[in-house]
Amino acid sequence: MSDSKDLTNPTTFQFWWEERVRFNDLDALGHVNNNALGVFFEQARIALLQSVGGFRDADEWTVVLARSLIEYKAELLYPNTVRIGVCGLRLGTSSMTIGVGIFLGDRCVATQEAVCVIVDKTTHRPTPIPESLRAALAPA
Repeated sequence: MSDSKDLTNPTTFQFWWEERVRFNDLDALGHVNNNALGVFFEQARIALLQSVGGFRDADEWTVVLARSLIEYKAELLYPNTVRIGVCGLRLGTSSMTIGVGIFLGDRCVATQEAVCVIVDKTTHRPTPIPESLRAALAPA
């Protein structure tokens, strides 16, 4: 996998999640606050992980966010519904870089590169990326 994918292009993504902008997501100027966009990114990452078996009580693994790089591209206002695309950029043994893009129609509002580490729930130590997750993040 390569991190050269264009996160501002909707065709880059193979997994999608939808979020509605809430009134309480707004800042003093009426724009969606940067913290609210962070929650949108997180919700999409978690939805992808849940779709492959993560974040369930019976699972032996979970994911922690180690690094987040967000680029803001355009303002987002209320009311709106956004689509959030998720794709794999790089896969290591126990860490991965996930690309995420928030879109209003085909216009990119913000992108994120999130470095995540798979950890064993019992030991809290890094553990190999599960094959189901590796397959979900593989290039389409």
